[in-house]
Amino acid sequence: MENRFINKEVSWLSFNERVLQEAEDKRNLLGDRIKFVGIFSSNQDEFFRVRVAMLKKFCLMSRNSRRYLAEDPEEVMHDVQRIVKQQRIRSEQIYRELIEELKEEKIFILQQKELSYDQHQYVLDYFYNHVRPQIFPMIIDSRLDFPYLKDNSLYLAVELRKKGKDAVRYSIIEIPTRELPRFIKLPHSGDETHIILIDEIVRVGLPSIYAVHNFDSYHSYNFKITRDAELEIDEDDISISYLNKISEGVKKRKEGGIIRIVHDEKMPLKMLNLFIKKNKIHRLDTLSAGGRYHKLKDFLSFPSVAGLETTSLNPPFRHASIDQKKRIFNSIKKDDMLLYFPYHTFSTIIDFIRDASIDPSVESIKVTLYRVAKFSSIANALINARRNRKEVTVLLELQARFDEENNIYWANRLKNEGVKVLFGISGLKVHSKLCLVTRREKKELVRYCSIGTGNMNEDTAKLYTDCNLLTANQDICAEVSNLFDFLERNINYSGIFNHLLVSPINARKKLIEMIDHEIKQAKKGQPAWIKIKINNMADKELADKLYEASSAGVIIKIICRSRFIMKTGIEGLSSNIKAISIIDKYLEHARFCIFHHSGDNLTYIGSADWQTRNIDRRVEVTCPIYRKRLKQKLEDIFDIQWKDNYKARILEPEMKNNLVPQQNNEKVIRSQDAVYQYLLDNNIP
Repeated sequence: MENRFINKEVSWLSFNERVLQEAEDKRNLLGDRIKFVGIFSSNQDEFFRVRVAMLKKFCLMSRNSRRYLAEDPEEVMHDVQRIVKQQRIRSEQIYRELIEELKEEKIFILQQKELSYDQHQYVLDYFYNHVRPQIFPMIIDSRLDFPYLKDNSLYLAVELRKKGKDAVRYSIIEIPTRELPRFIKLPHSGDETHIILIDEIVRVGLPSIYAVHNFDSYHSYNFKITRDAELEIDEDDISISYLNKISEGVKKRKEGGIIRIVHDEKMPLKMLNLFIKKNKIHRLDTLSAGGRYHKLKDFLSFPSVAGLETTSLNPPFRHASIDQKKRIFNSIKKDDMLLYFPYHTFSTIIDFIRDASIDPSVESIKVTLYRVAKFSSIANALINARRNRKEVTVLLELQARFDEENNIYWANRLKNEGVKVLFGISGLKVHSKLCLVTRREKKELVRYCSIGTGNMNEDTAKLYTDCNLLTANQDICAEVSNLFDFLERNINYSGIFNHLLVSPINARKKLIEMIDHEIKQAKKGQPAWIKIKINNMADKELADKLYEASSAGVIIKIICRSRFIMKTGIEGLSSNIKAISIIDKYLEHARFCIFHHSGDNLTYIGSADWQTRNIDRRVEVTCPIYRKRLKQKLEDIFDIQWKDNYKARILEPEMKNNLVPQQNNEKVIRSQDAVYQYLLDNNIP
């Protein structure tokens, strides 16, 4: 069947539509809906910086070169721009509705003209004391080069006039949102809350900013630009280290080409055309006319005020198998332990590494780090381990997109402390989530390992759902050790992973083998099913294999948060495939899959999505769960989420993103709360 896949960029936009629906959903608390506006905006910014930038490059390729692409990039770009425009219109309507609902809660976001006299004086004082020192206006001169505009920054374009003169001058001001808060509370008597954006404070101060020029009128328009964020590394230059190459690449990224301009729809056409001409905007670049304010991702940090409620997060709890009076290794050696964050506390992982750092029996610690917290307890525990004379090896992925600078900082910190820091294999991002501890016990070396679906990052662990296995299974630990050897020495271990599914070595082959087994069972008339929980499903070979399984009679259930290219429920192709997506207070990040396997379920957790890059171009680890009770726990969690009738949306070819309907008198199941309660009720050693 032709057109059996949804384009992955269009599919991602459908995911962001689900985020936008959460901003619109009046069942959500008002504070949460405001945050979802911020998430939607942040997601879209990154989409343009990465995916649309790549699409533009494809469009600029020669016709002959395009023959090797699966789809016409110009057609895809047209679809993307159409959908983005629709979503922009919707998002602005939702934003206006939220502003009105804030007013009902006596929370007012004021413009310059709405300020009382006392508030105006307060704003002027704030401007002179805090904002004015951060303002550096740039006068636009048609004879000179246009000033460089930063990616992800917010600007005011200012039209300046003098009485009796027709000449118009233009200027640009960068709004200091990095140095100062975007939202400032204003003094006000009574029970109302008044807030002003820093954009408006800059507008109030315009006469002061341009006082030397004696202008009489000032009209200003908000705009921002988005630049290509591709990291370009000079692989041929052997004179500098890989660390320095990444550092240079991050600096060059800031000079990437403009991909999008978002501007106030009231901006005069003459001013807009000047910006377009001076910035050499290409026909493929997106011009987006919108409202008075942009960079709405700042609404993620909207101030806490009376009357603005947000959902309280479930307090994390400690796994019952952990005895804080004993070494954590005793608990792990007794039995495998499955953690599910953020319901279980992430402090268990920190304790695992911290205990290893001071345990006199521990000889070495090896860990992979992808996204490191800014103030990382994990990294500090590793530093402490090295100070305690442990052999510490950290494989730190420098090319974790948009976290490169933070990772570079920690790479240098760790190296300066004597930690052995590695940067992986050329051409392969290391995305696996591993920690291996080796102890000497009764003159023998015993290994313990942590294998997870999420980053060793205590910040994201509070908001992302992830699962993590702590095990002393020596077969699994030995293969994790082999993988570290592969990463450290670039040794070919392609033939010795009998337990782990390792990308790019054997993961694709093993997944296909397990799907093939279900196909054989279905053709024999035996029970056959697959349950997959994933972030992204975009690998066409694996998707085709699932289509084949569906046609053979295998029942397939998929929970996919983000990109999903498959078309479900089509007779003769995918009638046995159903898929849902869940967007709620936590970001669904856990990845696991369960194969019926003739009644002896095969259950795996891992770092890899079912995307070509994760299967073929990254180092990923997917780990088997062998303990029957842990396998059952994961299947129970999947089944709870599958029954979600509150936050689950149906993934179907039309991408309508309809909520799973509640049947008559059916109990409401909000799966994130239900999973938390399930784990709490079953928190037994």
